[in-house]
Amino acid sequence: MKQIVRYENGNSLSFTEYGDRNGYPILVQHGLIASVSDYHLFYRLLELGTRLICIARPGYGESSPYTMNNMAEWGNIVSVLVDELKLSQFDVFGMSSGAPYSYAIGYKIPDKVRNIFILSGIPALYDSKILSFWPYEVKKNANIIELEKLAKDLFFSNLSTGDLLRNDIRDSMMNDCFGIAQDFRLRCNDWGFSLSSVREFVYLQHSKEDNQVPFITAEMTARLLPNCRFGAREKGEHFSSEILDDFIKGVMTGYYKLK
Repeated sequence: MKQIVRYENGNSLSFTEYGDRNGYPILVQHGLIASVSDYHLFYRLLELGTRLICIARPGYGESSPYTMNNMAEWGNIVSVLVDELKLSQFDVFGMSSGAPYSYAIGYKIPDKVRNIFILSGIPALYDSKILSFWPYEVKKNANIIELEKLAKDLFFSNLSTGDLLRNDIRDSMMNDCFGIAQDFRLRCNDWGFSLSSVREFVYLQHSKEDNQVPFITAEMTARLLPNCRFGAREKGEHFSSEILDDFIKGVMTGYYKLK
């Protein structure tokens, strides 16, 4: 069931909770095209008795299209939810475009974040050296309207009727694709913090065959994190439900069993 918490002049932050309300909390940071309703992707974590809290970024689903100044501001927004839910400690799990937002939470709420897990994460594109390996055109000064059009052209121009009914497509297209457009703007500009300030343990895994985010950019990002364990996947694309399940089974499930 979707829930709403209010922040900054009454803006809405939409989130969903799944699993055991008394289980260990994990804040899920979704990818570029995603929905907080797609809990089935995390069934293996739910079987462990965890409490999953999936948060929709500004513009996605029922979250207000709030304009953020930088990535760091996401940590401030999430801290409102953390206080509302009275969470004393939690882990963060970021996938693909959710990676920078995961780091922002670690940066802003260091006393409550225990671990950060990253799968196929967007790299530290605020770093000019890493950005030089980015294979896509970067428009640092583009406005939101331009980037909304780019998002529509890239991802939603030739979808079938069936595709348009999918949770991830529908929620990502809300507010004229504002959520995706804002991500495009924020990821390549100053994040408002550096990864050297993220002191929590980070487990970052990336495929050598990733066809969307170059492996070298993930390696370079891992080196910026003071407490990072980097796992190289030999095979596999950028993201799929199978890759996600393998990561949960091979990394997170084992970790929670040990703990």
